[in-house]
Amino acid sequence: MAAAAASLIAGPIAAQETASTTRQSAPVSGESELGGDSPLIYLIGIAVVAASIVFLSEDDDPVSP
Repeated sequence: MAAAAASLIAGPIAAQETASTTRQSAPVSGESELGGDSPLIYLIGIAVVAASIVFLSEDDDPVSP
């Protein structure tokens, strides 16, 4: 039981050490411009949420007479 527990603990640690030494990162040559942090996107999102709250909350009439 102790040997099984030790192998469960040591296995991922050994795999992580091997993976970090063999894999190397490449420099970024050209960054994508599609995922920019434009404040316009945030403002549109806030406006959509506010409009949906206003338009969906107007039904205040009781269901039963």
